[in-house]
This record gives sequence, structure tokens and C-alpha cells, in this order.
Amino acid sequence: MRYIIAVFIGACSYGVLSTIVKLAYRDGATTSLVTVGQFLIGWSVLFVCFLLTKRKEVIGQKDKVKLMLAGIPTGLVGVFYYLSLITIEASLAIILLFQFVWIGILFEFLIYRRIPDKVTIFSVFILMLGTTLASGVMNGADHGANLLGVIYGLLAAVSFALFILTNATVLPKLRPIQRSYYMVTGSMVVVVMIFSPILIRGVDPSMITSFGQFGILLGLFGVVIPPLLFAYGMPQIGSALGSILGSAELPVAVLLSMVILEEHVTVIQWCGVAITIFGIVYPNIHSRSG
Repeated sequence: MRYIIAVFIGACSYGVLSTIVKLAYRDGATTSLVTVGQFLIGWSVLFVCFLLTKRKEVIGQKDKVKLMLAGIPTGLVGVFYYLSLITIEASLAIILLFQFVWIGILFEFLIYRRIPDKVTIFSVFILMLGTTLASGVMNGADHGANLLGVIYGLLAAVSFALFILTNATVLPKLRPIQRSYYMVTGSMVVVVMIFSPILIRGVDPSMITSFGQFGILLGLFGVVIPPLLFAYGMPQIGSALGSILGSAELPVAVLLSMVILEEHVTVIQWCGVAITIFGIVYPNIHSRSG
């Protein structure tokens, strides 16, 4: 149960990000500055934690490279998701991101030939229904689906599914802080490489000041806490259950958008949140009762 709780809290941490990013955008921060700053600060915190860790396992260069490569999807999630928000509405972007649930199960089938059981399939359908309602897409608003934005959103979903899969399979017995440090190093490198041409052209000093108010929170909730908790719990519960627990991000995001951003949340959206929570809890109750 402690592994399930760890992954659940890690997923909830991701739900905090959308609110923080929206607040940062309101203060003038750009996508490149938000993404790069998030990973730089997060990596710095993990680096200090890594240095202070007394008991480190000795691993070879090949294993270090494996972990860094496994961390690349984490960086790509932020890149693709934030880029999708430029051209499509947040509600549609959330739906596209949450396709990682069935994509992750599909990856497990294609790679390991693991056929999902009836409970998992049922939970996926419940989660898809819940995320659709909670996103607000059923309210009838024009969401302005831009093809490029949709592609970015789906790429974010694929990246998140790969992130969950690699957390469950790549050196699972290595200490969480050690795994997280090398994986986030890979994430940071790929994010800096993607946005470096934009940053080299120059950044408005006022944007850096604005981002400073939110960068630490983004680094902690987006880069430090989730990878550590996922590295701790994911190898023990598997990526299929991890994909389902990852859906906890949505109800957290909806709640914070209402309380902090003062966005209007309809009854239909709250029904979607309730259905999503049921989809998260049901497979665990079923497995424990069985």
C-alpha cells in the first residue's frame, strides 16, 4: 500500500503544475523559460540531495546512460504539453494528455505481451469518461482544435506513458534518489537542447524576475517530488496500475483551478472528477477484496 500511496502523491504533484504555470504565464513568463527553469531548479535540488546521500550504489557508465535515456520522456512531457497549450484550449490539452492511460497499457501489451485483465479495461473506460467530463469539453464551448496542438498533446501523452514504463523497468532496485538524479539529468539535457536556440537569442530580465516567484515550486512539484516517489513506488506496482494512479493529476488540477485561479467549474466537471476518482480507487479495492 505504501508504494501505491507514493505513486498517487507523485501524480497529485503533477496536478499542481498547471495552476503554477498559468500564474507564471500571467506574470509574463514564456514557455521556454518556464520549462528550462523548471528542470534546472529541479535538477539542482536533486543534485544537492544526491551529494548528501551517504549510501550510494556503484553503477557503471552504461547504467548511468540507460537512466539518463530513460529520463528523456520526463522532459518531453513538459515540452510537448506546454507547446500544445499555445494553440489549443487547456481542457482539450488535458484530454489529450490523459490518453497516456490506454497508451501505457498498449505499450505493456506490445512490449511484454501482457494482456490487461477485465478490471483494468473497465477502469480505463471509467477514467476516459471521467477525464472527458472533468475537462469541460462537454460544455459546448469552441475549443479551437489546432492540428499542431493536437499532435503536441498526443506526443505529451506518449511521452508520459513512456515515463511510467521506464520508471517500472529501468534499474528498478536502485535507490530512488540515485535513479531520479540520473533520470532528471537526462530530462534537463534534452529540454535545454530543445530551447537553447530561443534562450540564446536573449531573455527579458523582467521575465526572469517573474519566473523566480514560481520556479522553485515548479521544480519541486514537477521535477523533484514525482520522480522520487515514482522511482520508489513504480517498480513495485507495475506500469499498468501506475498509469491508472497517474490519473489522480486531473481532480487535483480541477480543484486548484477553482480555488486558486477562481475558474468556474460546472456540475458536469465535478461529476467527471468523481468518476475519475472512482476509476482510480476501484481496481485497488477490487484487488484487495480479491
